[in-house]
Amino acid sequence: MSTSFQRDQLVENLKSAVNSVASAEAAWLGGSRATGSEDALSDTDMVVVSLNPEAVFSRVEEVLQSKYGIERIWSLQGGLWKGFVQKFYVLSNTPEFYYVDFGIFVTDQAVDLAEFFNQDRHGKADILWDKSGILQRASELTTAEKATLPGASQHAQFEILYRTFLKESLRGKYIDAFLFYQRLVGLFVNLLRLRHSPQKHDFGLRYLYKDLPLQDSKRIEDILKAAVDISSMQKCAAEMRQEYLR
Repeated sequence: MSTSFQRDQLVENLKSAVNSVASAEAAWLGGSRATGSEDALSDTDMVVVSLNPEAVFSRVEEVLQSKYGIERIWSLQGGLWKGFVQKFYVLSNTPEFYYVDFGIFVTDQAVDLAEFFNQDRHGKADILWDKSGILQRASELTTAEKATLPGASQHAQFEILYRTFLKESLRGKYIDAFLFYQRLVGLFVNLLRLRHSPQKHDFGLRYLYKDLPLQDSKRIEDILKAAVDISSMQKCAAEMRQEYLR
């Protein structure tokens, strides 16, 4: 683990490197920087808009390799957003917990970026530059998520999953019961999110400590810990069912 690593200096190195690429129209810092939750254990999330992603990635990797050494690269094509490509970099001379999350939107259409400027979902982007004004236009196009509490269809889904869980648990098949217990937890978490942070209704277990009241995040902790045995799962599943279907 590096003891002299300075994350802010790495960010400055990345900013300078990317800004030198002619096709890099805009860039911002997201993740914990945007949500205001950045701490000493945070990674670096940078997003760039460019119609030439190969040139941007090439420059980024040149700088990271020369200054820190690249150990591993995880590449993703076709993520949650249209025209979005992403790479994660594990670096040699950085702490063991650290990595760089670097994404590129390959677009010249502001509407493709609008999702990222829903502050209730992603926080307030720390904009580094916006040469063409595309980020400003994107922020003006952003709309709120349409999220509603579970209805008849979701209630039916929960009931079927609950009965499948119960059946496998009564058979004493822990692994099969655990599989369906997980799915029940996912639906229950979605219910709590719709109550308290509807703009993040689809975020799953991530950020629950921030998005839910303390008593609810603690309750999810207890529900997850109940997976230690079948009888504990049965008790928690029945309680989730009673609340979800009421």
